[in-house]
Amino acid sequence: MKKGKVLFCSSAGGHYTELLQLSHLIKKYNGVIVTEKTAISQESSFPTEYLMYCSKNDGWIYIFEYLYVWLVSFIYFIKYNPKVVVSTGVHSTIPMCVYARLFFRKVIYIETVANVHTPSVSGKLMYKIATDFYVQWEELLEVYPNAIVGGCLF
Repeated sequence: MKKGKVLFCSSAGGHYTELLQLSHLIKKYNGVIVTEKTAISQESSFPTEYLMYCSKNDGWIYIFEYLYVWLVSFIYFIKYNPKVVVSTGVHSTIPMCVYARLFFRKVIYIETVANVHTPSVSGKLMYKIATDFYVQWEELLEVYPNAIVGGCLF
């Protein structure tokens, strides 16, 4: 499969660690990772594109930072023209998932392992957007009745 037809997206930290649990799929599908630039993500052995890290704690400048993430995500979307976007969340990956759905592509979202009984903020949004929505805990089926229990990534 041509490089980048499956994009694997996550924000930094634990979500990135969860994404790396899919390494066999990233390799199998010649995937490209889209994530925030951190010291750990720069050590990736997979082709990786970077997004700016931004936080609501940045104050008013956050609006411009997040708009920039939307712009860069669109550039990566056009560059790779993915058939599938796989995301382990959160915040910075939402634009890529939205673009994928707008262009009728498959979006696979995996809710974080950290939430056992309550939905994440991104999960609530992605449940409406994703074509395939996976949870890692069966308990979350009460919140996401149409989700697929995929088991823990770890």
